[in-house]
Amino acid sequence: MYPSVDIYFSLSFFVSLLGMIVSVILFFRSREGSFPSRLLSGYLFCAAVIILFSAAYHTDIFLRFPHVARSMVFLSLCASPFAFLYVRAVLHQEYGFRQTDLLLFIPALLYTINMVPFYLMPREEKLSFIKRVLADRSLVAREPEGMLPEGWGILLRMTYGLVLAFFQSMLVFKWREPILHATERISQNLDTYKWLFFFSMLVSLSFLLLWVEYFFQISQFIEIYRWITATRCATVLSTCIYLLFRPNILYGMSGWLQEESAAASLGNMSPGGVQTTVTKRQTLSMAQERLFKKQVEDHLSTNRPYLKQGYRLKDLSIELQIPVYQLSAFINQEYEKNFNELVNECRVQYVKELLDTNPAYRQYTLEAIGKKAGFNSRTTFISAVKKVTGMTPLEYLGQGS
Repeated sequence: MYPSVDIYFSLSFFVSLLGMIVSVILFFRSREGSFPSRLLSGYLFCAAVIILFSAAYHTDIFLRFPHVARSMVFLSLCASPFAFLYVRAVLHQEYGFRQTDLLLFIPALLYTINMVPFYLMPREEKLSFIKRVLADRSLVAREPEGMLPEGWGILLRMTYGLVLAFFQSMLVFKWREPILHATERISQNLDTYKWLFFFSMLVSLSFLLLWVEYFFQISQFIEIYRWITATRCATVLSTCIYLLFRPNILYGMSGWLQEESAAASLGNMSPGGVQTTVTKRQTLSMAQERLFKKQVEDHLSTNRPYLKQGYRLKDLSIELQIPVYQLSAFINQEYEKNFNELVNECRVQYVKELLDTNPAYRQYTLEAIGKKAGFNSRTTFISAVKKVTGMTPLEYLGQGS
């Protein structure tokens, strides 16, 4: 009998919980349009659930709650599509799904249907299956409770995951030359590419280990499933650590790598910058980039809308008549920062110019100066100045004590 909780489960549970928390933060942080971040959020959540359920087979949790067993098979086939789409969206600078992308999630739906007979089983019958699995760990992969012949389910899942991991890796290798050997080496692109390479290798490793186990049955000699779960834990944990120390990877590629005729694209643009062609694009063209950049910078420098407290990306979108998701993608990739960072940078520069042209403002408190520039509070003003300049407000503004 397995203990209710062991160290292996505790570590897996910690990584799984961390992955879920980070995925939720990523999703809500990017709710205004950062498409690759949403995809990464989806991958993290699915991977975290897979880790948790894999580790649960080393406990008696499913004996206590038999109806929970196999309940998340849908997510187990969603992780690979999310990983593939995330890498493609970053490399191709996409801000939306292609029409055919949802087809990648059909195998997850079909596989869930395969488990319907097990879901409908009475509690006692489910318990019988679960006890067999706990007694013989090889049954976890062979999945006798599904409608597919025993062993076919895991084979189809591995094949699907490995095929997507292969195409994901090919995408990364395809972009190696344009990024690493570009005439103008952009640090943002180098950082992002290195991350995508590392991420793709970790994703592929877990499927390679599954194939080794399937064909050589090495679980008879070593705890291969623990190693497979360990690689998934490493992927989730590495992603969380990377995001902590290299948050710039969320901004994707910079420099607009799309090669398209600027003149042809400009012919399809409305005065507000919104594309009017019938065919919907998922990437911004070079022409759109140039037009958006001029609109954004002219508007911010001339009208200074950021002086309003609580100024949001949605407000800028309405003012420029550019869809939020396109505007968000543009700011992330062109300026290598998010909307709030861009606005705060403008506010800090405005404060500096204000005090240089009108020294009387130096008699104001930091809170008053911050609110004049659009900051909500003294704390946010101080934090923004430190982040933008690396100095305290007193140092940056040259105020006396």
